[in-house]
Amino acid sequence: MWDRYMYLYNKYPITATSDIITIFPVIFGIIYYKYLSKELKVLFYFSVIHFIGDIYSTWLSVKWVNNLNIFNILEIIEVSTMCFIFWMLAKQPLKKNFLLVLLITIFSIGIFKFRATEFAFIPYVFNRLCYMVLVFLYFNTLLSEISVKNILLHPPFWLSATLTIYSTGSIIIFLFGEQILSSTAPHDKFMLFYDIISVINILFRLLICVAFIVSKYEKK
Repeated sequence: MWDRYMYLYNKYPITATSDIITIFPVIFGIIYYKYLSKELKVLFYFSVIHFIGDIYSTWLSVKWVNNLNIFNILEIIEVSTMCFIFWMLAKQPLKKNFLLVLLITIFSIGIFKFRATEFAFIPYVFNRLCYMVLVFLYFNTLLSEISVKNILLHPPFWLSATLTIYSTGSIIIFLFGEQILSSTAPHDKFMLFYDIISVINILFRLLICVAFIVSKYEKK
């Protein structure tokens, strides 16, 4: 099994590195756990779930079993978690109600358009559009309240920066994703696009680590 894993690591180094990086938020979350707000604790628990899911997904790959169902399940958990975190951060009832509706809507799309053996294109696009909305609401609140003294020490800022990176590829995905990520797409094109997703995932995990780290200094 180890030989098979090393073969996959050498053949798909970017994807394998992305899988390894998923443990970083877990490690930093444990180190800085006592400084985490309720919202960041939810993000930490999500990171643990995602790490476990990645381990299982890697195990399926080693066994030559299709693991896209795990990827699609983690997508649903991820977007639902992000909506819930921003719902927790929102203070105005109107925004909280909107985010609740958004959470239910995006979760429903993920369930009804779920794919067990191929990339779930439609939920993926809607998730990225959802992230754009979350980032817009966050910065709108930030500018209207002006309650943050140092934005670089504000954990939600780093989470929003993460979602901004996530959502920037939405237009490309919307235009080309269905052809590149379909089950009939050439393998080399599929892996090229999947590598891009993996690089974005690496940045996502690293910025989560930054959010955990700055939580120690936010109230100082």
